[in-house]
Amino acid sequence: MKIKSALINRFVELIEENHQIITEQFMNNLLRNPDTQAFRKLDRQLIYESADNLYRELSKWIARDYPKEEIARYYRRIGHERFEQGIPVSQACKALILQKRHLWLFVLDKLYDDTTAYKEALALNNRVVLYFDRATFAMLQGYEDMLYKKL
Repeated sequence: MKIKSALINRFVELIEENHQIITEQFMNNLLRNPDTQAFRKLDRQLIYESADNLYRELSKWIARDYPKEEIARYYRRIGHERFEQGIPVSQACKALILQKRHLWLFVLDKLYDDTTAYKEALALNNRVVLYFDRATFAMLQGYEDMLYKKL
């Protein structure tokens, strides 16, 4: 399902132009949040690059409607990495939840005064939620790949 609209274009532009700001806000929360303590032992630059890459890639996936298999491959690999890094699966999931939250907090702040496209905003929200749902599921599959391979 391709959804092209001025709102999606604006959303993509906001992410592409501000991915570093969103990443920094996310990292501040991730590294202070009591539910994601395991990330504190990782190299900050590694965390930053991973988070920043998510936001940059998300804008491409939203704009071009990447196949869900591409998203699954990417996040399965993230699941493998989190397992190898010793990040508990609950904390890996919480990190994705925080990434989604910080993305929407930023975007909603920037679009606060734009009430002209409610249906488009709802469709875009659904699309982003679906993306993160697929990402979470694939990341968990990747984590399980590693868990069961180790047994």
